Amino acid sequence: MRQVSHTLIEHVRAPVDAVFDALTDPRCLEQWLPGCSAVLTQGPVRKGSKLRAQFGARTSEFDVVDFQPPNTFGWIERGQRRNTKTFFRLDPGQATTAVTIRQVWTPPSLVAWVRGHMFPKRNVQRHSKAILAGLRNVVAPQNDDPEAK
Repeated sequence: MRQVSHTLIEHVRAPVDAVFDALTDPRCLEQWLPGCSAVLTQGPVRKGSKLRAQFGARTSEFDVVDFQPPNTFGWIERGQRRNTKTFFRLDPGQATTAVTIRQVWTPPSLVAWVRGHMFPKRNVQRHSKAILAGLRNVVAPQNDDPEAK
């Protein structure tokens, strides 16, 4: 089945190391991942790690499949959004970090693909923008505050 993907690229006013640390720290993850109230992991996050994220009454498990500090981080979701992959790419600039979020979904069947296109349960672009807004609040709340500009 053909994959469905969405990509968003925006800048965060923070060094690449600070952005990567916020992305991969389970204590920070619950602050920037929309709807997430808690994250559990055994040991430090690295490739092959499993993260258990709580979204209200729903629990999802993420398998970390990409971990190259300080540039890439990604997971495959095992749960309600099974077969969804989320990847982050960080490109450093002088005073900012370019953050690329790519979300890829592989429908398990043609019926799932049609349902996903006809009756989307969530707006992927809005979700990606919410991730970036949360990430900005974690790494540079005073720098990216629109009121401060």
